[in-house]
Amino acid sequence: MKGVVILGESECSVKDFPDPVPDVGEVRVKMMATGICGSDLHLYHMDKQQAKKRGERIPGHEPCGIVDAVGNGVKKVKEGNRVTIGHWLGCGYCDQCAAGNIMWCEERRGYGGAIDGSHADYVIANERNCVLMPDSMSFIDGAFIACPGGTAYSSMKKLDVRIGDTVAVFGLGPVGLSGVILAKAMGGKVIGVDIIKERTELAKKLGADAVVNAKEDDPVKVIRDFTGGKGTPLAFEASGSAKGRTDIVSSLCRGGKAVFVGAGSSENVINPGQLIGSQLTLMGSFVIPLWMTWEMVDFISTQDITFEGAVTHRFSIDKASEAYRIFDEGKTGKVVFEWS
Repeated sequence: MKGVVILGESECSVKDFPDPVPDVGEVRVKMMATGICGSDLHLYHMDKQQAKKRGERIPGHEPCGIVDAVGNGVKKVKEGNRVTIGHWLGCGYCDQCAAGNIMWCEERRGYGGAIDGSHADYVIANERNCVLMPDSMSFIDGAFIACPGGTAYSSMKKLDVRIGDTVAVFGLGPVGLSGVILAKAMGGKVIGVDIIKERTELAKKLGADAVVNAKEDDPVKVIRDFTGGKGTPLAFEASGSAKGRTDIVSSLCRGGKAVFVGAGSSENVINPGQLIGSQLTLMGSFVIPLWMTWEMVDFISTQDITFEGAVTHRFSIDKASEAYRIFDEGKTGKVVFEWS
């Protein structure tokens, strides 16, 4: 099979690997779609020495495809099943694994990190990590569920978006764009914020009621004007920037809630007086638990929602160098690899 190898300092290549073979309790999934995530770019930017130490571990953690081989002991998943894959592996025994919160297992291993990821023709997955998809759902949507869409869905559930709620989305990369799509599907009025024109324009096409280019306008003022001076009751932070986080807190109404998912700046942006005086609720959120993935598949399917519109570039795996380079420029929506 072909798979991507990170070379460091904004370089990657495609190499031939032996086709993997599923072990006991495992299945092999032929990739049909997988995306490049912002966290993949952290690997892409590592220096040459770090890349050499990493070796030929394949990146990518947004796997979706068709099961084409099963190992001994596999009972539920069958060859030919269409699946999106939970991208964390755990010990399978602890309380967190039992609860479906595999990403909190003390022995967790992530696709593209400790184990080979989805930027390859095949992925090996534990049977329990395979979430079945209906025929009506696209492989692109399944790849979104695995990470950017799933992260946004878990966050919107924490915010408890209701019909008519204003939701401010800061950062309109693939995770933020997923948030726009889901908040609208849940009945929210969405205002999107970013500093890149191409991304604010895409958010508008995906249904945002208003957008703000934070390089040109003060997002806090625009959000307060949009809400009649009150501020937004709900906000979703996917920017990873200290300024974006500060602006989110300042844009919340009294009693407002915000969920933070953007990795990036570690600068402390919380004003205790503001937090207490306005009785704000500030939450973190990390990917999507495995148990909620089943719920999300049902929600996306029954509500006829798709993330296809957030995809701006599609590549075959042999064009990985070009795909990474274009996504790294920061002016795209989602960049994906697809297989026929």
